[in-house]
Amino acid sequence: MSARLGLSSGSVPRLRACDLAVLTRGGGGTVVDLRAGKGQRWEQDGIAALAGLPIAFVGVSVTLGQMDTGEGFAAARRFPGLPVKVLAAEGAAGRRMCDDQIAALTRDRDASDILIETHRGGASPAELADLCHRYGCALVIDNLGLYETSTDFAGDAMALAPLARAVQVKGFTPAPYPGERPRHRPLTADDLAWLDVFAGASVDITVESRAGAPAQDLAVLVRTWKAVACALP
Repeated sequence: MSARLGLSSGSVPRLRACDLAVLTRGGGGTVVDLRAGKGQRWEQDGIAALAGLPIAFVGVSVTLGQMDTGEGFAAARRFPGLPVKVLAAEGAAGRRMCDDQIAALTRDRDASDILIETHRGGASPAELADLCHRYGCALVIDNLGLYETSTDFAGDAMALAPLARAVQVKGFTPAPYPGERPRHRPLTADDLAWLDVFAGASVDITVESRAGAPAQDLAVLVRTWKAVACALP
């Protein structure tokens, strides 16, 4: 398996970095993703407390194409050389401020280490692809974010897969009525049926459990991905 599997610190925001590493490794994971600037407890001890566990990316509060306070850029500077995950506003691909934002983020890392996430209310799949091609960035495909911004989940997942460096998955039930949000629940194999587009790819796949079941969700991811890998020719 060329993909690395693991947990997001967002699954266990009150867990110290050392305990996040233990939970991840105990479930068969080999990578974590982190969120900076949200008061998550891993930051109290820092990256060193992960004891060498690889990091897929660090999420920061930067939205391409949208004015902000600068706090996200300050957070990004705390992690030079590491990939950072950002968002992109709807219509960001046509806004000149993106040039300055990308320039600020690439002072401490390559453009390929700027990972833009699929996210509700943000840039469409086509706009995300445009941003990646324009700046040399990559994607984090969040399954819920793609679901909420796409009219063709399977088609867009396949189209965006070559641009992805990372994938973030969570279990959710589609909203029963228009205007409502999907509901979080523990991950199931059905939530991951689309991951076959990454078979053989070098990506990091992490679970952001929002249903309070990080160990269970990681076990589902590991088991399901093994089945995907076994199906490779």
